[in-house]
Amino acid sequence: MNPKSRPQRLLRSVAILTIVAILVIFFDLGMFTNFLTAFKSDRDISSLPPKWIFRPVWTHFYNVFKGAGYAFDRYLTNSVIIGLGATALAILITLPAAYSIVRFRGLGNWVLGGTLLLRLMPAISLAIPIFVIFYKLKLVDTQLAIIIMHTLFLSPTALLLLIGYVQELPRELEDAAAIDGASVLQMLRHILFPIIRPGLAAVAILSFITSWNEFLFAVILSQRKAITATVGTSFFIQSYAVKWGDMAAGITVSTIPTLIFIFLAQRQLIKGMTAGAVKE
Repeated sequence: MNPKSRPQRLLRSVAILTIVAILVIFFDLGMFTNFLTAFKSDRDISSLPPKWIFRPVWTHFYNVFKGAGYAFDRYLTNSVIIGLGATALAILITLPAAYSIVRFRGLGNWVLGGTLLLRLMPAISLAIPIFVIFYKLKLVDTQLAIIIMHTLFLSPTALLLLIGYVQELPRELEDAAAIDGASVLQMLRHILFPIIRPGLAAVAILSFITSWNEFLFAVILSQRKAITATVGTSFFIQSYAVKWGDMAAGITVSTIPTLIFIFLAQRQLIKGMTAGAVKE
């Protein structure tokens, strides 16, 4: 073994870790400063230059959950229900659609093109028609209305990702199942679903995060009962002042469910993101 190889490997590892640390700090600087702001007093928040060493306070977190006019616990509950509901519904719709597009062709390419075209449309252009439709259906300020809109918003991306995973499924497995008399639904349940489970996990995580962070349709279709965490955080911007500390605390609390969700499913996410990367 070359005696110089170990110092070179060590130096290379240090260089890589340094670059990664710089990138993490650069891209997460906003989150880090927001986290610090949540624990600062109002005086420390407005101080110039900014204080990096200060006495932490819990006042802003108390205001978020106990302040007059705020029900942030209900906002978080709405976000969880809407995120899980929209994610589940989007996968239930797009998984059979992806299988049909890959295996049966036909009008699949037209369906895929139309779906992607819908995704490319500016969301703001749909704001007024969507509100009028749900207002006529008396679904404004309901979780169901936001779940439906988030499902429409998530489906194009989920469909495109699932098509890639279904294309990696060996056709021989389906042929063998067809010989044994399995129906298409049985193939989806017993063959397709178990094999592409990591891909489904990746799609589910990305869909949940997208639904959790969505603001436009959540603010249009909610008034009091169906307010989500992203919409509730904006309430700290008031007519005569911005409650920066309370807003930072609300944002910090809002990131916890997504971090937990990603942590619990990180193995499946990595498998799903790398599925099909290596072909034999």
